[in-house]
Amino acid sequence: MSGFDSRFLEELKNKNDIVDIVGKYVRLEQRGTNFWGRCPFHHEKTASFCVNSLGQFYYCFGCHQSGDVIRFIMEIEALDFSDAVRFLAEKANIPLPEIKYDDDKVKEQKQKKQRYLDILRETAFFYVRNIRSEKAGAHLDYLDKRGIDNETAVKFGMGASLDFYSLPNHLRAKGYSDQEMVLSGACGEKDGRCFDWLGKRLIIPLIDQFGNVVSFAGRRIDGVKEQKYINTKETAVFSKGKTFFNLNNLKKVKNEKGIDSVIIVEGHLDVVSLVQAGFTNVVASMGTAFTKDQARILKRFSEKVYISFDGDFAGQKAAIRGLEILKEEGLDVKVIAMPDGMDPDDVIKKLGADAYRKLMIDAKPLIDFKLDILKKTFDITTTDGKRKFITNAIRVIKESPSPAEQEDLLKIVRDLTKVTYESLRRELYSVEEKVDGEQTAELPQFNDNAGDKVEVASRFVLASYAFNKPYALENDINTVIFSLPAHNAIKEYLAEKIAMGEKARFNELYDVLPEEYHDELSRIAGLETEENKRFDEAKYFADCLKTLKTDNINREIERLTKLFKEETDSEKRRQIATVLSAKIAEKNKLSKI
Repeated sequence: MSGFDSRFLEELKNKNDIVDIVGKYVRLEQRGTNFWGRCPFHHEKTASFCVNSLGQFYYCFGCHQSGDVIRFIMEIEALDFSDAVRFLAEKANIPLPEIKYDDDKVKEQKQKKQRYLDILRETAFFYVRNIRSEKAGAHLDYLDKRGIDNETAVKFGMGASLDFYSLPNHLRAKGYSDQEMVLSGACGEKDGRCFDWLGKRLIIPLIDQFGNVVSFAGRRIDGVKEQKYINTKETAVFSKGKTFFNLNNLKKVKNEKGIDSVIIVEGHLDVVSLVQAGFTNVVASMGTAFTKDQARILKRFSEKVYISFDGDFAGQKAAIRGLEILKEEGLDVKVIAMPDGMDPDDVIKKLGADAYRKLMIDAKPLIDFKLDILKKTFDITTTDGKRKFITNAIRVIKESPSPAEQEDLLKIVRDLTKVTYESLRRELYSVEEKVDGEQTAELPQFNDNAGDKVEVASRFVLASYAFNKPYALENDINTVIFSLPAHNAIKEYLAEKIAMGEKARFNELYDVLPEEYHDELSRIAGLETEENKRFDEAKYFADCLKTLKTDNINREIERLTKLFKEETDSEKRRQIATVLSAKIAEKNKLSKI
């Protein structure tokens, strides 16, 4: 299914112990043979994320995600399967084998993706050669005007587009078709003619963490304010919700020196200016609306994030929606208040690096920033404006889990509105009661009581075989009948392992089974990671087998009863009745055990 040889994947997992890999992203604490930490895939205060060192898989009792080390990297790094394998292979210094795809369609898609990356790399080289030519005087003058030195321009791979048609002509000469140029995002198409999206602009490539050029941004250099920036479109190799500009350099800095925080700005040149001024932990978002994938990417670099968007009020207000995503993923978000009308590049150029550092020191927690936005939104000099401000401010304060912080924030609102502290405090508690009353739904739990009795029994039986329990291996798995397709697929894998005299490896099931069966794997993983089981597992296993056998007999009795009612031939009815009687007797005997 994956295109990689099973023996290679086994070696890859053996050389990438899941405890070591997860431990680089999550602070783990050992309890027995398992390791526990706070889940990186959802925000939680208590550790419900379990890494099973023996089975080499993880399971979260909060959000119920589970998987092997490859699945973990796919989720935490927002990578597809092949890139996750590549990531782990590089970490373990294992050469990647040639991929052999069983599915021709998958093979074709991978080849197309590589073809697009080749086009984008060649496009980047083309732009760089342009800016080094004598024809790029206007581009070099612009860099000089912006105070960007040659070393920085080289560091970011900056280039120049000189016109609208030399790029497609160059790529055609390299053997690429117009369709490939358009699908890669390197070029656009209008009236059947291929052209350079970013014609006559300063070019800044977006490079992913593996060093692949995946997109470009073009900056006008003619002084016209309309469409100052143009970004190439999303493609098979570029999704703006899954990356940041300068992520490749941030990765290098983390690996070489380590970082304690990440600064997020809006514009590419904001990043360039800050990096040149010595702030190397900077990335640019692809817009103010952050995604969960982006939040998880940031979290692997640092849990402390500074937001440094432009100083205009409209932009700051719009940014709050995106910042909530970062907070929900457990990031500590602080907002750098920029002077009105200034962006980070302006601050560096006009006020200097020390002034920007001072702004960082004065950065406000997200909740304080929200109150500042509310102050600008509502006119508290009017009765209506004051009431709306108080209502919204109380809702914001309610978000704080700290009573002490809530008290401080209420005092700020009191001083602004001249409403008594006691009145505001009563308003806060009334909001709490309303919210608590609305949140009546409970999260589903995948434990021994989840699902119907037969499904629960099936999961425990499969878990017992999958984790090589002695009491299970004494029974022939081939005699156990399951009703769900996912359970039968797991049984097939386990039966093959047992027949070959090998121990089952639970983490292999994530590679063997299709994606739609992974939810059942999560439920089964949850059974094994439960600690301090206060029951006789062997006896419970026997009871589960009995439940499955009884269910199978009941379904057979139901089938035979239906056949008996529909059959008109007396001899055949007699034969069916004989078999039916035997099944009923078998059921009665089983119930007495």
